[in-house]
Order: sequence, then structure tokens, then C-alpha cells
Amino acid sequence: MRKYILSLLLLAVLVFMAAGCHHKPTMREMGIVLDTLCASSVATLTDSAGSPTCEVDIELIALQNKEYAPVMDSLIRSGILSPEYLSLTDHHIAPREAIDSFIKRYISDYRTFYSGLFTDEGDTAAASIGWKLRTSIEEGLDSTLCYRARINHRQGTISTDYTVCRNIDLPHKRILKLEDVFVRGYERPLSDVIAEQLMKQSGNKTLFDLHSNGYFLGCDIYPTSNFLLGDGGITFVYVAGEIANREKGEISVEVKYSKIKHLLRR
Repeated sequence: MRKYILSLLLLAVLVFMAAGCHHKPTMREMGIVLDTLCASSVATLTDSAGSPTCEVDIELIALQNKEYAPVMDSLIRSGILSPEYLSLTDHHIAPREAIDSFIKRYISDYRTFYSGLFTDEGDTAAASIGWKLRTSIEEGLDSTLCYRARINHRQGTISTDYTVCRNIDLPHKRILKLEDVFVRGYERPLSDVIAEQLMKQSGNKTLFDLHSNGYFLGCDIYPTSNFLLGDGGITFVYVAGEIANREKGEISVEVKYSKIKHLLRR
């Protein structure tokens, strides 16, 4: 009986140690410090009372830890602030500096472009534009930080929304690409799983039905680089008009890891 009890205790210890070996540290355990940087500006095109305007409104979550400064620089340049004015220089730029520089250049380009088009008799609404950014984060797979940027661009009466998704590998301080997540040759089998899931959530039974209802017309099914590594699965986010007619809006396809475990590097 004593040997039996000792064996159970040893087994419990081994199970505990094994669980500890697979534990991935959380953001809090890693000492990650976040800050939300806010900035907004409204600029007029002319000096008249009814002048068209350019509005920029930004709320950007930034990692404050110094060791993540290069990652934040890469993140901001990866489509979070677009147009990508920062691509004009390759020197490191802090998030606050990047935001201020973006707003200044955006307004300057607005005035340069529209000043030659707008007259006092013109349509004020058509010459007014806006750009809005909101970001959010969540902890994902294996100490990955899922970073989502929701962007709204307004030009006259036309408003466009789209989402930029990025995944920060916190332990290795890098932004993950599909090639970092999946084994070589993943494209075709992963595309098949995406097609299967898209058919399921859109109510289409076959690929023919999928195409007939306006999905992936004129192009092959593919995994987008706009993805999020959640706890239970990977979500591929296709912006409006990317894989279907724009009226269908943004399309998210979540694939469970259990469906693609043979394709994952980790």
C-alpha cells in the first residue's frame, strides 16, 4: 500500500512538471506594459466658414517595453498606419512620433490634392475626408499577442472599413508570417480546409455553390496573410471585396487547430 501511495505521488509530480514544461507565460508574467496613444486633428481646406475638412482620429495600443521597440516599429509599418508614409525612411521611429508624423503628412497631402480641385462653388461634402483608427489586443496561441487594427476611411459620402491583423510572437519579439506558423507545402491543404469552413458558415454545400454565390470568383482559394492566432483556432480575415462582392462585407473564417494540426510547426 505504501509503495502504491508513493507511486501515485510520483505520478502526480511528473504530471505537474510536464504541465509546467508546456506552460506559456502570459503577458502579465512577461511584464508586458501597454499604453493607448491617442491623437486627433481637424484641418480645414480653406479659410471660409463652410470649408471642407480633413479629420484624423487615432487610438493605438503600444507595447511600452524598450525591448519591444523594434517590434512596434515593424508593426506600425505593416499596414496599421496607411498610407505608409513611414516607408520613406528606414530609421527607427517611436509610436508617438509615428502618429504625429502620419497626421501631419496626411493633412498636408489632403490640402495639396484638394486645393486644386475645390472651389467655393464646389461640393463641400465631396471634398471632406476622414481617417479613423482603433486597435485592440488579445492573448492568443503560445504567448502570441493578437493585434487587430480597425480602420475607417471616409472620402466624401463614401466610407470604407477594413481590418489589419497581426500576431506578435512575444518570446521571440517578432511579427509572425504564415511561413512561421505552418510547415512547408501548407498552402493547398490549408486552402481546402478554409474552403470547407467557408462552405459550412455560408450555407454552401459544394465549391460550385460557393463560386455560384460570389466567393473566390476569378481567383483560387488561398489563406490570407491577414490572420489571428487565437486560443482555439486561426482566423483568416478577408477585407470587403477581397474574396467576394463588396456587399458581403468583411469575411472571417475561423479554422480550428484540430483540423490543421498536421500543418502546424508548433
